[in-house]
Amino acid sequence: MDSRPKLHFTPLQGWMNDPNGLVYVDGFYHLFYQYHPFSTVWGPMHWGHAISRDLIHWTHLPIALEPDELGFIFSGSAVFDKDNTSGFGDGERRPIVAIFTHHNELRECQSIAWSLDYMNFTKHSQNPVIENPGIKDFRDPKVFWYEEGRYWCMVVSAGDRVYFYRSNNLKNWEKTGEFGLGGNYALGVWECPDLFPLETSKGDLKWILVVSMGMSAELGGSRTQYFIGHFNGENFVGLDSFDELKWIDQGPDCYAGNTFNNTLDDKRIFVAWNMNWIYANRVPTDNHRGVMGFPKVLSLVDTPLGLRLSFDFVDALNYIKKRVEVIQRSLEIDVNTFCIEGIADGEFTIRFTNDKEEVLSFGIDRSNRFFVDRRKAGISDFSEYFPNIYYAQRIFTGRSHFKALWDVYTLEILADDGTINMSINAFPSKGYTKIFTEGSITGEFYTFKDI
Repeated sequence: MDSRPKLHFTPLQGWMNDPNGLVYVDGFYHLFYQYHPFSTVWGPMHWGHAISRDLIHWTHLPIALEPDELGFIFSGSAVFDKDNTSGFGDGERRPIVAIFTHHNELRECQSIAWSLDYMNFTKHSQNPVIENPGIKDFRDPKVFWYEEGRYWCMVVSAGDRVYFYRSNNLKNWEKTGEFGLGGNYALGVWECPDLFPLETSKGDLKWILVVSMGMSAELGGSRTQYFIGHFNGENFVGLDSFDELKWIDQGPDCYAGNTFNNTLDDKRIFVAWNMNWIYANRVPTDNHRGVMGFPKVLSLVDTPLGLRLSFDFVDALNYIKKRVEVIQRSLEIDVNTFCIEGIADGEFTIRFTNDKEEVLSFGIDRSNRFFVDRRKAGISDFSEYFPNIYYAQRIFTGRSHFKALWDVYTLEILADDGTINMSINAFPSKGYTKIFTEGSITGEFYTFKDI
């Protein structure tokens, strides 16, 4: 069986964590990422770089940014400066501008670099462009164009909250507001923020603030929360009370997610790091550690509990699916990358197994919760927190439509209009060879071509 996912992005070798600089330009999606090319554990951070036309087939490019005298290159974002507001363009070509955190033992600050060939980057000679305001944790700038005001906006992590900034040229920034005090479930540091608009089914515009939070192992490790509210170009105001938690992903392995800038038709495409900090340095992969979640399109849907984010795999997945057969009570398989799409009436369970008696299962339990159980799924002795069962309480009752994408060692489940989003890794000692189902369920099994 294959040892590396086929549909999910992984580095050629070495360590990878947060996605950075997600931007679409001239037919290519650019994925930058936190990268340590010389080890399979976290270390001096670089920005790795890859491009794709379809978000499935990736071409690895040379490292985009390396550590320098100001420090490691921590997370950030990238924009396509089509109007050359920065002045980094040359008259014919417009730059991609990367905005990132310089990190060292003394401080974290925000810096920029630009590229006209979208591969080789030049750091700004007057970095940093935003000095540290006197706090320990000040990182992960997400920058986007605010059309109504015709200027750039930034949201950046600042300890237990986020700060907002604005700029006309990506070089000179002024602070405009803060958000977060009282909304921090982790009671710790917020990381990797994102802020973007989405329309409701009624055509109303809402803004979504996404924040990752590094929590203790007892609270489940690193997870990502989101808020729905309004943004006026200077500050964000949430619509809900801080007591109502909304998770981006109800599984254990989704962190530091962010969305692409400058996409066609303004689609909001989300990519996360499918890992958890409480065991990420120890997972049993070969010459690489770190895997990105499969890209998903975001939307807002109405539910009995109000507006919620909805997730769906990008359309490119449908073009390479190959229907094999209808799901039976038992099914033998000889591939390690596949998809199941089904409809369940109430309680059900699907189990992936092998002849080592390793079992990874998911479904809906009698309490109307989606669950994923990896307690006996394979290798787990690298962390006491890894073998566990995870739940997501359904908002809906009755029939459930779901998709389950398994790719060598990572599983992603979408269900109930995409309001259930669960990402979980499992490491069977050999590939799963059988699928068993229980309950009232109909569905189809797919493999993939051209991967």
